[in-house]
Amino acid sequence: MISGSFNIRTYVMKPQVLLRLASWVFSIIVFGCLTSARAEFFGICPLHGDANACNYGIAIGVIAFLALMGLLFLDAVVDRLIDLEMKKRLIILDLAFTALWTLLWFIGFCYMTNKWSIVPKSNIPGGISTNVNAALAFTFFSVLTWGALVFFSFRQYRNAGNVNTDQQSYPNVGTTSQVPPTNSQPYQEPFDQQQQPPIVEEKKAEEPPPYIPPNY
Repeated sequence: MISGSFNIRTYVMKPQVLLRLASWVFSIIVFGCLTSARAEFFGICPLHGDANACNYGIAIGVIAFLALMGLLFLDAVVDRLIDLEMKKRLIILDLAFTALWTLLWFIGFCYMTNKWSIVPKSNIPGGISTNVNAALAFTFFSVLTWGALVFFSFRQYRNAGNVNTDQQSYPNVGTTSQVPPTNSQPYQEPFDQQQQPPIVEEKKAEEPPPYIPPNY
């Protein structure tokens, strides 16, 4: 379940959200430039004719584009989740995916840069060269932004673990219990000054009649 209200200003100013938005834009530029460069080069990958290099860059860009929309939604609800176990699982999933994609972006940058470095630039039109350079540049920027997301996801995971530990250490926090004292005195009703104890009139013992001697 989700509790609390959603504040759009607080959400947008979160570092993770800003990094995800930047990474989302970078992914569009990467797969858009590679797709455009291949289309302008008559369907041939300009990265030394290696179709795998272009397909790799386009694939990780498209998947990152789709995944980031889900992660942006996750950032909007994860802090308001009541179920701590579900919250921790979602944070672990976010951390694992972010770390994996950081590695894939780094591999893609090295792979595509290596292929582009051996291409004779004189045979590549200016528009295609610009698209390839832009794709490589924003692939490198994606490595940086996704690496920063790993840091924030790991910090969020640690904070969630600390909250869970604190609640296990103090399970009765927020609950009240009435425990009678060990050395309790018997209950006494409050004394009401207006209530006077009943007056008990002692009956005086009847004195025997005086003794009258008989007349003989």
